[in-house]
Amino acid sequence: SELVVVTSARAWGDGEFRRAMGAARLRRGGVGKAHLVACVGVVCLVSLAVFQALRDTHPDAVAVRHDGSFDFLSRTAHERGYARSEPTALSRIGGRVAGFKARVGGSLDVATAGGRDADLVVNPFHPSGYSDARSLENTIAGVGAHQTRGKGEASSDVDNDEVFGTNAASVKEDTENVVNRRDETLLEAADELGSEEFPKSLRPIGTGGSDDFSDARALKSCVSSTYKPHTELWGAVVSGGDENIMASADLCCQSCARKRACTVWVWHPSSNECWLKSDDDPNPEPHSSGDGVAWTSGLVAKVHGKTVAYAQIDDRSADDSKRVVEEPPVCLHTVLTSSGNAYMNWQTRIMYQTYKKHASEPGSILKAFTRILHRGRDDELMLEVPTMRFDPNQVKCDVWCDYPVADRSLAVAQWSRTANSQQCSHVMMVETDYIYVKSPPPAILLPKGRAMGFEYQYIGLKEPNMLRVVREYLGEVGFDAVPKDHPARQNGLSLPRTGNAPSCLTVEDLRKAAPLWATFVERTETPEATRKALGWLRDMYAYDAAVLIAGIEHEIKGAPGSLLMAQPPADDAGVKTSDGTFHFNAFLLHYTWGPEIYDQNEKKLWVFDKRAYGGGQYKKGPYELVKLDLPPEWAPDAGLQLQTFFNPRALTESKLELLRVMITEFNEAVEKLPRVPVGFDTLQEAEKAAE
Repeated sequence: SELVVVTSARAWGDGEFRRAMGAARLRRGGVGKAHLVACVGVVCLVSLAVFQALRDTHPDAVAVRHDGSFDFLSRTAHERGYARSEPTALSRIGGRVAGFKARVGGSLDVATAGGRDADLVVNPFHPSGYSDARSLENTIAGVGAHQTRGKGEASSDVDNDEVFGTNAASVKEDTENVVNRRDETLLEAADELGSEEFPKSLRPIGTGGSDDFSDARALKSCVSSTYKPHTELWGAVVSGGDENIMASADLCCQSCARKRACTVWVWHPSSNECWLKSDDDPNPEPHSSGDGVAWTSGLVAKVHGKTVAYAQIDDRSADDSKRVVEEPPVCLHTVLTSSGNAYMNWQTRIMYQTYKKHASEPGSILKAFTRILHRGRDDELMLEVPTMRFDPNQVKCDVWCDYPVADRSLAVAQWSRTANSQQCSHVMMVETDYIYVKSPPPAILLPKGRAMGFEYQYIGLKEPNMLRVVREYLGEVGFDAVPKDHPARQNGLSLPRTGNAPSCLTVEDLRKAAPLWATFVERTETPEATRKALGWLRDMYAYDAAVLIAGIEHEIKGAPGSLLMAQPPADDAGVKTSDGTFHFNAFLLHYTWGPEIYDQNEKKLWVFDKRAYGGGQYKKGPYELVKLDLPPEWAPDAGLQLQTFFNPRALTESKLELLRVMITEFNEAVEKLPRVPVGFDTLQEAEKAAE
């Protein structure tokens, strides 16, 4: 929260405020006593925030440095730098036009999804893919109804049938044709990229709309009699007007209809700027209106409907109703989750490249990789990284939201029911900022009911807020769901000191735990006191509660004992062998700490912080990937040391070696990755898809 104070103050400064809101004209007045008092107050608040932020960066303080589970992006960065727009359809594979949207859950126009009704949430267990929050909780808990949390007010959303009206049948036929064309193109893409890397199970099946949906949405909403001349509406920016020039108000409205997140548009008749925005209020109050306001504004109704669906493991037909799902082969399926912003995507490219390197080692148990993308539309990595996209529960996260990771667990729960999840017996959950440095040992493939996790010291075994949430849940479910003698019901209840990543468990256990994980994520959102107390760790605590209830015992170790992961430079490389090399257990390295290396005279010698990589985390994608300088070589008399929040600061030979291993792998991946992601002819096309 302290960091938010600082970024908010910066994000809503004079220039950005004016830019984000489109047309506001700020007037500067003289500096009086009130101004001086206000300035002093702001300085004090910022100073306090900086002090607390520096204090909290100590590795033993809190988990804000373990940020693989969330996005370090300010509101302005999301609203401007990461405003999402429709992907181009001009990608090529092997010289043939493949159609970007053909490969993934993009048979629909972006606007096909629309926003969902405020009372609906993604429900992976409902045939439609959606339900009210209470039904989702009841399905997960297996009990009667209980109080629903966080329900919004009624909205102006309309469903697909209402938008299409009497033409719904013809639209359905068109949709099937589009899906067939998409599948044909995907097969061509698989031939080019390799069927093992991009298996058929990644392919979406029929969905709830068509590529003509945005036109239908525009026909319903873009009626000139409903426009509001001499009116300026505000909202969260989806696309900036200086980058979206439209010749008329009609065209501006239509451009809003093509973007799923857009519900408000504002057009200027002189500059032709068309600002696309999002507002949860179906009837927002204008920021300004009257003859002196040049802007024309309008609203585009939200829509709901399932944008993508995949073959399920329990799909049955009349002829195979007695078919038994086959056991998956014994191997490891790496699963990475992401909201698809550009900052996470450059990390994803590097992570996947290191996976491919070590999966190719003889005898490797690494046999499958899937990126689970919880986002309302496709992004620029759909043809480079095997991806399955799932609708986010928080529709607004396509533009900006303060906790996009809350959508992760539902997406994982949905994926665990797809045919794609049957590729391997075990799942290895990872984050975007991990790097494979060797192939995992088969010893991590534990039997059902047992899993391997990584120890995070900042997870409280007796965290009172999370224990209260668990007890509330147990009080609502019967003994048939959680038996009376279950460990979670006993005195002395403790949480496992781990998180969802990195963790290795059977896919069957994941199917059991993921829905519980999702419901505990939802339960930690309210009341406000619980949400604030658990902070960014609440997704990790929710996973811990889920595996506790599901009875999946995690073997938990930190570095250097962990077989899973180490986090340089906080961790070292283990034991130095007689031949002068280091033997370390971890096959994953996590570059979260932002290390700085100094000599004994406090001269900075080397630094790498992912938050500053490629010009900073607020740039538009795709990032230009550049190799890093290697850390300095070991010299016993150099007095090498880390920045001051490490305690002790001394950089040992072992810790330095692990850093050098990590950066070497990082650079090898960068060397192999093209500037333009696979599937695009030009950087401009990729940039459009990354918006």
